Amino acid sequence: MLLKIGQLAKRSGLSVRALRHYDDIALLTPSVRSDKGYRLYDSGDVARLYRIQALRRLDLSLTQIQAMLADGGASLPQVVEQQIASLERQIAQASALHGHLRDLQSQLAGHHEPSMDNWLAALERMAASARYFTDAELHTLKTRRQQRSGDNAHLTSTLRDLMERGLKPDSPEAGALAQCWIAALLDEVGGDEAMLMKLYAMNWNEPTLHMLNGVDRAAMQFISQAMAHRRLAIYANYCSEAEMALLRQHYIKQTDTWPILICALRDHLTQGTPPASADVQALARQWQALSLSKAAGNPALQAKLRHAFEQEPELRIGSGIDAPLIAYVREAMQSL
Repeated sequence: MLLKIGQLAKRSGLSVRALRHYDDIALLTPSVRSDKGYRLYDSGDVARLYRIQALRRLDLSLTQIQAMLADGGASLPQVVEQQIASLERQIAQASALHGHLRDLQSQLAGHHEPSMDNWLAALERMAASARYFTDAELHTLKTRRQQRSGDNAHLTSTLRDLMERGLKPDSPEAGALAQCWIAALLDEVGGDEAMLMKLYAMNWNEPTLHMLNGVDRAAMQFISQAMAHRRLAIYANYCSEAEMALLRQHYIKQTDTWPILICALRDHLTQGTPPASADVQALARQWQALSLSKAAGNPALQAKLRHAFEQEPELRIGSGIDAPLIAYVREAMQSL
């Protein structure tokens, strides 16, 4: 059976232009030439074309198909695996988009005449959240935020009032607010310290959210420093007066750096990154440097802080540091 290009185009459902392109790139070249000089496709060519079409249904590029046919299909298992992974990503993205649109529909349903600001604010919040949380985590946040919306607004209002009155983070009022603030956030994330660090990183890194929730970096620093002063009061039970004087100079300075570092390490821990990897080793070095720096470069004081942290549960609340993370960091440090 020999077919001209027009006949093969009609029977295969492809255009003559497509078949000519296949010929130009040496993907499918007619094997026979007639007495009159016509290029004809034989049964082997037709079989090859149907293999090409089958592989195209896997959304492979023509270059990939050409390579696969050249190696006799040896790479097919790997290609199929890659395509499955690609489809799973598309399904996850479609599922996330479906959830976002449902949320947007619900938010807009409460406004008879939604403004452009309402649309954009909802979309910006969803886009920022999707960069930091899984769908399951977003569901937890959404459910718990709905239950606590009034409480969160009250805490934000109180925070703004303290800052406008010029109170310092070491004041009793600031300490009490910080304790309530961390408790509220932990309730919002279901007590998950890893999610708490993600929430911190998102709110720290996304300027859009500062405008939407009224909490900017200055406000976050105020809360962090107020919590640091509360922790200093606990460390006083383990340190001398001279050591506490050093801590008051150096400990507070580290409050903005730790959450981002902890979040990065927790991501690697969750992903199963080996502690001896270059990325984790770099973070472990940063952990070592910060740990020594907050103790004013004094190894003995650093050891006292570590001991207190292990002994006092209140020091660990809201820190994002738990036993698995500590073990992970220690293993990374041993590999340095």
